[in-house]
Amino acid sequence: MSEGTFGKDRRHPVKEQDTAYRDDYQRDRDRVLYSSAFRRLAGVAQVAAVNEQLVLHNRLTHSLKVAQMGRRLVQHLRYQAGGPAAGFPPESDLNEDVVETAGLVHDIGHPPFGHIAEEVLDQRLDRVAGLEGFEGNAQSFRVVTKLARRKKEHAGLNLTRATLNAILKYPSLKPCGSCKTTPLWTDRGYGEKWGAYRGERVDFAWVRENSRGELRSANAVLMDWADDISYATHDLEDYFRAGLIPLHGLSVDQERIVKHGLRRLKGHRGFDESRFRHELDTIIEEFGDHLHSQFWETRRNRVQMNKITSGHLTRFVKAVRLLDEPPYVEVDEDSQYRVAALKELTWFYVIDRPPLAIHQEGQKRIIGSLFDRLLTCLVKSPNSPKIPIQLRVIYRDIEHDDEAKETFEKNKDARCARAVTDYICLLTEAQAVDLGKRLEGRSESSMFGTWFN
Repeated sequence: MSEGTFGKDRRHPVKEQDTAYRDDYQRDRDRVLYSSAFRRLAGVAQVAAVNEQLVLHNRLTHSLKVAQMGRRLVQHLRYQAGGPAAGFPPESDLNEDVVETAGLVHDIGHPPFGHIAEEVLDQRLDRVAGLEGFEGNAQSFRVVTKLARRKKEHAGLNLTRATLNAILKYPSLKPCGSCKTTPLWTDRGYGEKWGAYRGERVDFAWVRENSRGELRSANAVLMDWADDISYATHDLEDYFRAGLIPLHGLSVDQERIVKHGLRRLKGHRGFDESRFRHELDTIIEEFGDHLHSQFWETRRNRVQMNKITSGHLTRFVKAVRLLDEPPYVEVDEDSQYRVAALKELTWFYVIDRPPLAIHQEGQKRIIGSLFDRLLTCLVKSPNSPKIPIQLRVIYRDIEHDDEAKETFEKNKDARCARAVTDYICLLTEAQAVDLGKRLEGRSESSMFGTWFN
């Protein structure tokens, strides 16, 4: 059982009812699963919009698979170390439930429409004095430490230090200028981005109390690798099934795929172009040998695709190894290049193509307009009935957040901008579209039975 069985390892120590059948880390998982912030991910896209007729992954099903894969990675390491009774280095905090919960949480702060909305919110917040822009990973940390609520006496889900540390795949505040060092592309111990806002710096400092600089925890390394695995396999299956990625005939575009991938990745420190090219050539040949048509529906293609995906998943689980020193785990470099090659197929055929790019241009306008209109209303009159009740509550909570007074106490613009951003990041895509139409006077929906108050 974890050190924090009676709340010793929680930010807000509260003695829980004695439940011998689950420890603190398992309790963390339950808290995330029962939160509305997690359920809301069913209405947020993974890559394509959630209202597509095809059965594609959304952020919820993606997060469930990342969580499952994270658990398997730890189980593999435990088997590698000598079986169920074997222990890990105490300083590593390696734990199946911790990595699984981190997988459930890793996208919980993503706004409607995903990364394209992140860009819009980052541009908006970057203009506000006192704020450092928008970062999806920092927003996820903010959701579980501040926005999701389960107790009256404190904000957040009150997760353990180990679980919060596993969520921080970019364990730093936003650096000043260009002072952040760039890690080697294959070094999973460090990340290039940042993962917490200054408004959560007290929580962040508590979480990182026993950590080494910006080095990820072992659990965070595994969660991040599980995320990459899911992207490289499950998303790829989605777009083969949808007829967008011709896995049976990739050789026709082989050189263009390679050039596209190299343009996208060659700027990363230590990235080896020849190894990337080799892995792309290998998977193109592999898919060509086993898939003989573009139709997912054929029994043969479904069986062959399952066989290929299962082979990749097994390989990527076995790619993790224990180390004797922090971060205590590493990932085989060849497997990292294989994952990058698989992900490139989605980038080439789906993400960097007009159908999605044009669709995303409209989504940017929806989020930008929604932000601007809500911000105008909130700045003008925070208690106006034109403002949804949940947004008013978020605004008041920011006012009463003692840990963030330095940022918000005398800066109404920053307080309003942060509140609007927090509110948008708790909406589904359908809610964002509907609310945007209502604010613009284009909605044909009735005032009765609305989803907000």
